[in-house]
Amino acid sequence: MMRRMRWLSVVGVLCGPWSPVAMAEDTCAGVGGEGIREMQSLFEAEQSSFQERDRYSQDLAQVGFSPAACADGSRAPVPGPGWVAGCHFAYHVTSVTGLPAASFTAIAQGAAGTPAENVTLQIGSPSFQNIIFWLEQSGVRRFVDWNECQPTGSFSAHESEGVLAMSHIFQGMQASFWEKNQYPSTLAQMGFWPMSCTDGSRAPLPGPDWVAGCHFAYRVTSVSGSPTPAFTVIGQGAAGTSVADVTLQIGSPSIQNIVFWLERAGVRRYIPWEERVPTTSVCTAQEEEGLANIRALFTTEQAFFQEKDRYSSNLAETGFLPLSCTDGTRPVGPDSSWLGGCRFIYQVEVTSPSSFIATARAVSGLIAGTTLRMDETGTLTRSPVYVGVHEETRKFGLGRWRCAGGPASRSEVRLSAWTSPSWSSRPPRPRGGGSSRLR
Repeated sequence: MMRRMRWLSVVGVLCGPWSPVAMAEDTCAGVGGEGIREMQSLFEAEQSSFQERDRYSQDLAQVGFSPAACADGSRAPVPGPGWVAGCHFAYHVTSVTGLPAASFTAIAQGAAGTPAENVTLQIGSPSFQNIIFWLEQSGVRRFVDWNECQPTGSFSAHESEGVLAMSHIFQGMQASFWEKNQYPSTLAQMGFWPMSCTDGSRAPLPGPDWVAGCHFAYRVTSVSGSPTPAFTVIGQGAAGTSVADVTLQIGSPSIQNIVFWLERAGVRRYIPWEERVPTTSVCTAQEEEGLANIRALFTTEQAFFQEKDRYSSNLAETGFLPLSCTDGTRPVGPDSSWLGGCRFIYQVEVTSPSSFIATARAVSGLIAGTTLRMDETGTLTRSPVYVGVHEETRKFGLGRWRCAGGPASRSEVRLSAWTSPSWSSRPPRPRGGGSSRLR
């Protein structure tokens, strides 16, 4: 049970303190921002280690934490054993305790003779799903908002907390459905438990069955079973905070359909799925749907081949069904062989008894016209092939923009069942039968 709770909780939103913090405008642009971002990475590395090994580690190399050096290759001096050096800071795990009350604390110390010499940061998890994160500069200490030096896209930092949490809830509800053929009626049953604020506080609970994060509380408002399984979850901003007038709702009114909106001061808008995770590249974010779904389609075809000894161009037969747009709509393809997701449409051409080509074609957004293809070997190709700068848009006529640049390889995009906006409507089965379960 602890493992099931942890995978949902760790991806649950990490957020900042209740009261507004006095954020210096130059913190993120200066050495303070370096320390904040590296400590966030350290925290996530320790949480990942805990998920895998049921314990935190004082060995930062063991958990995969490796801070970046300065641009000239130099690093801060290492104060002693167990420290790891970045550019202006050295990092060290000062304490670790094991189960049943697992916790850790880590410190970052600015190097003498650098702009960071009077800066100290501390981060840790004193108890399950609680976080403490502060920065002290020249003897003045303050708590650090988790989103302080991270991009938040079109949302405020505190809105971003709720948007990301709701997307994780959706993924968790879907995963629970594949395991048990029903949606859980409470978030506690699903194992969702979001992080506290970085000073250890949480939003107040409006009532029973609510789960509190930092600035938001969340609750399952409706669930229905077969033959038309559906669910709805709401997120409510806490009174007295900057998101007091913000409400979010996410749900699945039918299999692989999604409705996701944010209402601020009575004004509601749908949230595109790719917008849930802030990014510096709109084109990369929009392309994520196609990349994730074509991988899912490849996996579905391979699983179908194991069962039937053939591939199929009938996507309904294979059980592949990508997620809809967040307003519940889907694009229509040129003919019945195509299946719509949101920004992409999908097709499989069986080229021989033992080969196929899966296609994902973008039909909306800045990436409209982009085509991804994957064959039975897993080889991925795209057209047009982006070269040069990572992100560039060019104007084609009045008010029309398209993606015109980016890396030829998309290997940096992480594709997994928990980050993908889609799952096959029938998870792959191992050869020889067994339970159908999303891995």
